Amino acid sequence: MDVIPSTLDTASFRHLVLDGVSNIETTLANISGFSIPEYDEISIAYYGVTNNISNVVYKKDSVVVATLTLLYSIQPPTTNDANLVKVTVS
Repeated sequence: MDVIPSTLDTASFRHLVLDGVSNIETTLANISGFSIPEYDEISIAYYGVTNNISNVVYKKDSVVVATLTLLYSIQPPTTNDANLVKVTVS
């Protein structure tokens, strides 16, 4: 498994992922220095009824292999398109 950086370029992440969630696997693979471990299941959770992602969980054989956690300037965000400030990977 490749080393996963603990933080990502949030501007690139917003443009590539948040604006194209339906293609999250492809867009994440295009972020320099980021690699997703092998997985067979993905789940995306949002903050309330907003379009702001709270986390993305990747699993392989029902075991979590990576979790992206998104933090916004106002936590938790209450309106759509909140200002993303940090993404952590665990």
